[in-house]
Amino acid sequence: MIYLYKVGGKVTIDNLNNLSNSLRSLERDFKEKIEPYRTDLWRYCYSLTRSPWDTEDLVQDTLLKSFSVIAKLHHPVKTKSYLFKIATNLFIDQKRKDKHINFSDNNEQLINIPFDDDFHLLENLDFLVTNLSTMQHVVLILSDVFKYTGNEVAEIIGTTEGAVHTNLSRAREKLRNRKKEGVPKKNPNKKDIEINKTIEILLEGFRRKDPQLISSILDANIVTDIIHSGIELGAEETKNNSLKDWHEVVQKQNIIVSDYIVLWGRPVLIELEKKQDGQLYLNNVHYIETDDDRITYWKFYCFSWDFMKLAAKELKVNLNAEYFYHIF
Repeated sequence: MIYLYKVGGKVTIDNLNNLSNSLRSLERDFKEKIEPYRTDLWRYCYSLTRSPWDTEDLVQDTLLKSFSVIAKLHHPVKTKSYLFKIATNLFIDQKRKDKHINFSDNNEQLINIPFDDDFHLLENLDFLVTNLSTMQHVVLILSDVFKYTGNEVAEIIGTTEGAVHTNLSRAREKLRNRKKEGVPKKNPNKKDIEINKTIEILLEGFRRKDPQLISSILDANIVTDIIHSGIELGAEETKNNSLKDWHEVVQKQNIIVSDYIVLWGRPVLIELEKKQDGQLYLNNVHYIETDDDRITYWKFYCFSWDFMKLAAKELKVNLNAEYFYHIF
């Protein structure tokens, strides 16, 4: 971004790219340091949101916020707890915006009832989100999934240890009742989606490994959001960067298979390689927005290791892991 200023009769340029260049090395160092905790952060956010799409949004917001406030830290922090604290605050803030939450009764003391470890929390995320308060949900996940102590949970959430035990006891009691009633089987939500002309061309572009065909349907002001990597503004930047990189990768691959499907309730384009062993390997998941036969917004997930693993499992295909993993 460039700003023009008039100083002493002359126009000067204030170019934010100079600042951007300085920040890149800091961002890389930050990503290297948080990498060992990224999967735990993703799992934690997924256990809060129960949606892979919302999980990615929360993880991104958490990393952005945690990076932006580092300069304001004046005492040592534990990296994992720091990331969890940021994620927890963002999640609760969002829930407060969605619905007014009353935490006024959190200090009431309850007897700490022993909990049955064989109840699989992560298999009952829908129930947790629907039937527990936000505080009960967060406390239960931190305590029983990630094994934080009451004192550590209190520090992450910013409450008292007594409030933690209160909410934990209530949450466990609700889950115990749930277990007695039995867990209903899930019915996957499958529905047909319309494929417009732009999506058809994009699918064909992937199958042909043809960047020119794909470029022909990019809006001049397209925003390309590469999750955990960066944002490209405008068609030229997308052509010269992510589309060019994609072409170099697929040129070395066998047959490209692409389809437009509903994944976890959202219409997306999936891109796979059919290798010589006859098996399908997931390359990428793309979310597309179009206007007047042009792609105006393009979001893809190949650098989100945990998301891609979950997507491959859902689609019952392999994962082309050699082409992505690190976010730095």
